[in-house]
Amino acid sequence: MPRSVYTVDISPPAWNQLAHLTLETYRRIREELDAVAVSLTQEGGRGAGPNAGPNKVKTDGQVPSKLSVVVDDAIALYDVDHSSRRVLLLEVARRLPREL
Repeated sequence: MPRSVYTVDISPPAWNQLAHLTLETYRRIREELDAVAVSLTQEGGRGAGPNAGPNKVKTDGQVPSKLSVVVDDAIALYDVDHSSRRVLLLEVARRLPREL
């Protein structure tokens, strides 16, 4: 049983940016971040979530915590604070179209 649950918080600038998205895109971003929080809770804070990709260890032994998820045409940047067990949505931006 996990000792503590990770929560999802949204920074004030991210709230403003979310207001420009469709309700469906907002809902999907929230689902992705909730999945990250559940994954971190289940793994005891060792993982970065299902869509974050592999963690790379810096030379000083720390794992970088700023991560992102892509939903539709938006990219959501978030940070994982393991000490407060929090996933914080930092910024939401339109992503550039993929080159063909």
